[in-house]
Amino acid sequence: MADQRQTPWSPALDGKTGKAYWRSLAELLESPELREAAARELPGGGGEPVAVSRRSWLKLLGASMALAGVSGCRSRAADKIVPYVTTPPEVTPGVLRYYATSLDLDGFATGVLVESHEGRPTKIEGNPEHPASLGSTGAYEQASVLGLYDQHRARAARRGHDPATWQAFVQQFGGARSDGGAGLRFVLRPTGSPLVLDLIGRVQARYPAARFTFHAPARSAHPARGAELAFGAPLQAQYDFRTADVILALDADFLASMPFHARYARQFAERRRLGSPTGTMNRLYVIEPGLTSTGSIADHRLRKRPSDVPAIAAAIAAELLLTEGARPGFIPPQALGALEPLRARVSEAERRFVRALARDLARGGLASVVVAGERQPPGVHALAHLMNTALRNDRAAWTTAGTLITAGAAEQDLTALAEEIRRGAVDTLVLLENNVAYTAPADLELAALLGSVPSRVYLGLYEDETAAVCDWFVPAAHDLEAWGDARAYDGTTSLVQPLIEPLFQGKTTSEVLAVFAGEPPRSARELLRDAWAARRGGADFDAFWEDALRRGLVEGTAAPRESASLRLDGVIAALAQLAAAAPPPAEALEVAFSVDASVYDGRFANNPWLLELPDPVTKLTWDNAALVSPETAKALGVESEDVVDLELGGRKISIPVLVAPGHADRTVSLTLGYGRSGAESIAAGVGSDAYRLRAAATPFFAAGVSVTKRPDQKHKLARTQTHFRLEGRPVALSVPLTVYREHPGFTEALKGPQPSLMPAVAAPGTPLKEQWAMTIDLTICTGCSACVVACQAENNVPVVGKEEVLNSREMHWLRIDSYVSSDPRDTAVVHQPMMCQHCEKAPCEYVCPVNATTHSPDGLNEMTYNRCVGTRFCSNNCPYKVRRFNWFDYGELHAFNTGLSRLQRNPDVTVRERGVMEKCTYCVQRIRRAEIAARVEDRSIRPGEVVTACQQACPTQAIQFGSLTHEETAMVAWRGEPRSYAVLHDQGTRPRTMYLARVNNKNPEIEEP
Repeated sequence: MADQRQTPWSPALDGKTGKAYWRSLAELLESPELREAAARELPGGGGEPVAVSRRSWLKLLGASMALAGVSGCRSRAADKIVPYVTTPPEVTPGVLRYYATSLDLDGFATGVLVESHEGRPTKIEGNPEHPASLGSTGAYEQASVLGLYDQHRARAARRGHDPATWQAFVQQFGGARSDGGAGLRFVLRPTGSPLVLDLIGRVQARYPAARFTFHAPARSAHPARGAELAFGAPLQAQYDFRTADVILALDADFLASMPFHARYARQFAERRRLGSPTGTMNRLYVIEPGLTSTGSIADHRLRKRPSDVPAIAAAIAAELLLTEGARPGFIPPQALGALEPLRARVSEAERRFVRALARDLARGGLASVVVAGERQPPGVHALAHLMNTALRNDRAAWTTAGTLITAGAAEQDLTALAEEIRRGAVDTLVLLENNVAYTAPADLELAALLGSVPSRVYLGLYEDETAAVCDWFVPAAHDLEAWGDARAYDGTTSLVQPLIEPLFQGKTTSEVLAVFAGEPPRSARELLRDAWAARRGGADFDAFWEDALRRGLVEGTAAPRESASLRLDGVIAALAQLAAAAPPPAEALEVAFSVDASVYDGRFANNPWLLELPDPVTKLTWDNAALVSPETAKALGVESEDVVDLELGGRKISIPVLVAPGHADRTVSLTLGYGRSGAESIAAGVGSDAYRLRAAATPFFAAGVSVTKRPDQKHKLARTQTHFRLEGRPVALSVPLTVYREHPGFTEALKGPQPSLMPAVAAPGTPLKEQWAMTIDLTICTGCSACVVACQAENNVPVVGKEEVLNSREMHWLRIDSYVSSDPRDTAVVHQPMMCQHCEKAPCEYVCPVNATTHSPDGLNEMTYNRCVGTRFCSNNCPYKVRRFNWFDYGELHAFNTGLSRLQRNPDVTVRERGVMEKCTYCVQRIRRAEIAARVEDRSIRPGEVVTACQQACPTQAIQFGSLTHEETAMVAWRGEPRSYAVLHDQGTRPRTMYLARVNNKNPEIEEP
C-alpha cells in the first residue's frame, strides 16, 4: 500500500485542502514576484520576467525560493547555499527580541521598540526612555509595522516605463553640473535629521544655486512666525502639563495630533487622575470648531468657527491683563488699545465665559498654560506667548530653538517653487518622499506643472500620484528598513536602525542626497556612521555608537531653554494683523481642514488597519465626510449620508455629509488624505480628495464655501457606532468633581456580590494563584484608539472591509464606545474602552453546547477555537456584545489580509478559521509567556510583569492590568477607589474588568454661552 503520509509540499490531491493548495500554487506561478525571481535564477532569463512551469518552480523551490514573493530576501547562487544548522547566537527560535529605533512624522521622531521574531518585525511598542513616547504609542506608530509588509509598495526603480538600476541613477545624477545648480531643486519633508542637514550642506557646497523646499500639508509656519512676532526669533514652544492646573487650548488638539502628543497625554493624565475624592485635578478649556480628542475630554468647550478664535483669544488676553491686573508696567496703553478691536467682536454671552476663564487662568498663575494650534494664524500664537509671559509660568511653558533643519538662504516655499517651474527656471526636480502632486495646494496646479520640468526624480514608497508624473522613480526604504537619525520635538536625537533588510531594495533620502553631493557610493549605514564619527570622534566612538543604537537615543541632546524676552512691539503688530483681517459675516459658511485621525495627510491611506479604525469621535471607517452641526445641517436641508457638492474658489468636490454633535455652526470640517488615485489599490476610491479645495493662502480654513445637495443621491457611511446616548443607563458614568466630593459612594450600588445560582470560581480552600483583572479610568481616556490598533497587531485580528462594517461585522476585539450629552452646546463626551469583561459568572459559558468557552483557574474566560462550531449562542447571551463571529475566512476573502501582510502575524497567537467566535483574551499569550519564565526561574510572577497590548500602548495609562493578588499595583488600588464600578452590574456577571467613573472639573462661575 502506498505511503499516505503527507508533507507540506505534497498535500492530498482530493479534498478541500488539496484543491486549495493547487489553486494557491497556480496563483503563485502567475505572480510577478516569481516571474522576476525566475528571470534572475533560471538560465536564459536575461533579467526579464519569464513564464514559469511547475518543473521550473520546483527547481526554484529547491534552490532558494523559500519565500517566493519577498524579493528583498537575497538569492544565492546554487553553489553557495549554506544550511541553517547553527543558529546565530542572538536568535532563539520562539523567543522574541526588541530593538530600539525611531519613527519620524513630519520631522519629529518618536522612539519605539520593535518586537522581532527570528528577524521578522511584528509589533511596535513605545520606548520608555524616549521623551516623545515614554513607553506609549499612537495609532500611526502601531500600524506602521503593517505598512512595512504592504504588497502594493513599489518594487523596482524605473526610468520612464523601463526598469532601471541604482547604478544608472548614480551615473546620471552623480556627475557635476556646469551651472552651479541653478536649475536644481529639492523637495523634502520637514526633518530634524543631523545627517540630512550635513548632506544638504554638501549639496550646497557643490551646487550653491540649488534650492530646497520643506513641505508637509499638516504642518504650518504659523507657530514659528508667531514666536518671531513675540520674541524676535522663530522659537519653538515647549510645555510641561504635569505642572499645569489650568489649561487653555486655542484650536489645539495637543493630546492627539500635535507633536509630542503622546508625552503631553501622559503628563496631562498624571495631573488629572484623582486618587481620592479629596484629591485635586487640572481643568481644561478648549475652543475649537470640530470635536477632537482633546475637546472631548475638556471640562469646558466653546465651539467656534476657526476664524472666530482670534477674537476670543484677544478677549481672554484683555481680561487677563486688565481685569486681573498683570504686573505693573507690563502692558503699555497702546497694547491694550490694540486688543480692543478684537474684543469688540465677542458677544456678551461669550464675554461672560471669557471673564470667568481669565479669572481662572489668573488664579492658576504659575500653574496655568495657554496652547495655540497650528491651524491658527501667527497672531494667535503671539497672543498665547503674551498670556504665558503675563502668567510667568516658565515651569509649564517655555521656548527652545527650532528643532527642524533649514537650508538658510537656499530655502524656499512651495509657492515660490511653482512659480519657478512656470518660468522654466527648473531643469531637475528631486522629490524626496513627498507626494506633492497630491498634497500641494490646488491653486498651485503643481501636478500639471511637474510635466514641464525636463528631469523629475521621485523617491517614494508607492507608485503614487507624484510617481505617475516623474520620469525617474526610486523605491524608498520603509522606516523599519532604513538607517538614519532624527530629532524629537524637544530636540532629543536618536539613531534610526533597520529591523529588516529592505524588501524591495529601497533607498533613503540620505543616499539620494549623497549622489547629488558627488559622494562615492555608500550605504545609508555608512553615511550615518561616518557622519556621527566625524561629529563625535574619539576613541570611545564604538561604545557611543552601540549605546545609542541599544537605547534608541543620544543622551543629553535635548534643546536647551532659550531666555527670550517678550517684544511688545511685535505683539502689537500681531494684534494689528489680526484686527486688519476682516472677519467673515456671521452667516458665512466656513471650511476647516485637518489631518485625519486614521490616514493622517494621506501617507497611511493604504493601511487597512487604519482605514478600518473608527474615528475617535464620529466612529466613521473607510471614508471621510463633510462634518456639520445639527443646526447647520437643518439650515442647509441636508442629513447624514446625503451627497453634496462643495465649491470654494472655483474648485469643487463631491462628498457625503455627516451630522456631528459638538460641531461649530456655519462650519464644514474636512479631513485630508482620501480620494487617492495612485497605485495604492486599497486606498483607491476611498473617500473624497479635500486637497482640491485647499489654496496656498488659506491652507487651514477659508470662508465662502457653498454647499449644494445632490438630489436623490446617498452614500453609505460605515460607522461602528451610530447611537451615542446613554438613555439613562448606568454604563459610562460621569459626575462633576463637586458631586464626587459630596457623594463619593455614588457607585456603591454598581459593585459587590450579587445573588447567583452559579458556583464560585474557586472552591473554598483552593490555593489562590494569580487572578487576572483590568481596571480602566474613564477620566483620562481620550478615545485616541491606539489601544485598538495595538490589540489588532498583537492578536492577528483581520480586516473585514467596508461592506462588512456596514453589516456590523467588524472584528476588533477592543472597541471604544463614546457617549455624549444631549446638549449640543456643551457636548460632554465619555470614552469607554469595551472588551471581553472576563466575567466570573460568564453568561457565555453555560450556553455553549460544545464547551468551547470555559473559565480558567486564573480568572480568564477562555475560547477553544477548535471546539467552536459557530452556534453564536455565546454572543446572544453576552450583555456586553464583545464577541466577534468570523463570518468569512477574511484571510482569504480580502487581499489586504494576504500576501506579505502575513509576515506581520504574531506566531504566539492562533490565526482563527472561519465560523468561530473570537474575543479579547487579556493577551493570554503574554500571561503564559510570563508564567513559563517564572517557572523556569523558580519564582512567582512579579507585579507588573504582564502588560497587555492595550495597556502598553495607552498614552494616558488609563488601562491597568495585573493580578488581584498583587495588591501593591495600580490596577488593584484603583478598584478600591469609591468611584469604581462594574458595567451592567445588575446582570450578576461579576466582570473582572472594572471602570472608574469620569470626573469633570467644572468651573462653577461659567455658564456655557
